[in-house]
Parts: sequence; structure tokens; C-alpha cells
Amino acid sequence: MKYIIQEWMPETVVSFADTMPELLRLLSSKFIDIVVLDINIPGGNSFDMIKTIRGLQSHVKILVLSAYEELLYALRYIDLGADGYLQKNSNEITIREALNMVCQGKKYLSNDVKAHILEQRMSAGEKATENPIGSLTNRELEVCRLLAEGKGVGEIAKLLFLHTSTVGTYKSKIYEKLRVNNITELIDKFRLHDFGVTQIQS
Repeated sequence: MKYIIQEWMPETVVSFADTMPELLRLLSSKFIDIVVLDINIPGGNSFDMIKTIRGLQSHVKILVLSAYEELLYALRYIDLGADGYLQKNSNEITIREALNMVCQGKKYLSNDVKAHILEQRMSAGEKATENPIGSLTNRELEVCRLLAEGKGVGEIAKLLFLHTSTVGTYKSKIYEKLRVNNITELIDKFRLHDFGVTQIQS
């Protein structure tokens, strides 16, 4: 990503932050035009990061970089204030297109996401089978993903800065919405709807 940006805009100064606290210090100390934000950045808090960044520099453009399923996550981040959502496995042409659009003040979404939005609008009012994972709130989705990756309630609570009882409540709501009874069924539900899980809890 660094080399693509420097080749595309050779006069641009590119700074790096390995953790969310480092990024916040960077935003507090200098004017930034665009943030390419990895949603898995250590110390970050997924959906809450957009609001935190905007609180420091309201003008900054935010291009979210993720390996997660874009049809499930992209619009959620756009609705929260991100300017674009880019898959980590995108080729150089796509990366340049995304950066160019975001820098011009436009929103960037892949053609797949745009087609999905159009399909939803065309089928509005029709009773169709929807992806149940899409019914989760942003926080429930965070907890659900971490559960599916094999993380326990205590670990999730630390990662999201929540009480264990709160995470337990989210877990119960997730199980109810997805109609599952255990982690194995939860992982199967992710697989059924084409969402990758990096780790299976035995």
C-alpha cells in the first residue's frame, strides 16, 4: 500500500501507526488527509474507531481496509462515516481507484457491493430469505465474529472494553437471532452464508 501511494503521489508523506493508540497520537500531532484503516489494528475497537478518528480530525478521509466479507461490513462502515471499504486482497488498479475516489471526496464501494445494493432495492417489498447474520447490530456482529474465531467471553470483554456480563448478554441475543445453541452451530452458520472463520473452537 505504501509503495502504491508513493508511486501514485510521489510528493505525499506517508506515516504508519502499528496500533490504534499510535494512530490517535499521530492524528493529534499533525494534519492528515487520508487514513487507510485496518479494522484489525491492535488496540482498535472495530466500529467505534471511525467516530474516535472523526473526533480528532473531522475532515480526514477514511478508507477502511479489511479481509472480512464486504457485503456484510462495507455499508455498516460507510453508515458510520467511513469514505470507502476496500478488501485487503484487492489488486493495484482497485487500490488506486479507491484512493482516488476517496481523495476526491467520493464514496468508494466495490462493484459487488453496488450490485448487492441495487438487488436489495429491486427486491424491496418482496418476502425473500435474508442472511440472518445481517440482522445483527454492529456490536452483536463484533461479538459474533470474535466468538466464531474461538475467543471466549472474557477475552472478548477485554478486546471490546466491555463487562463480561455485557458480552454474555450479547452472546445470548446472537444465539437467539441466529437460532443456534453453541459455538459449533454458530461457525456452521457463518460457513453457510460464506463468511470465513479463521479459527474453530473445539
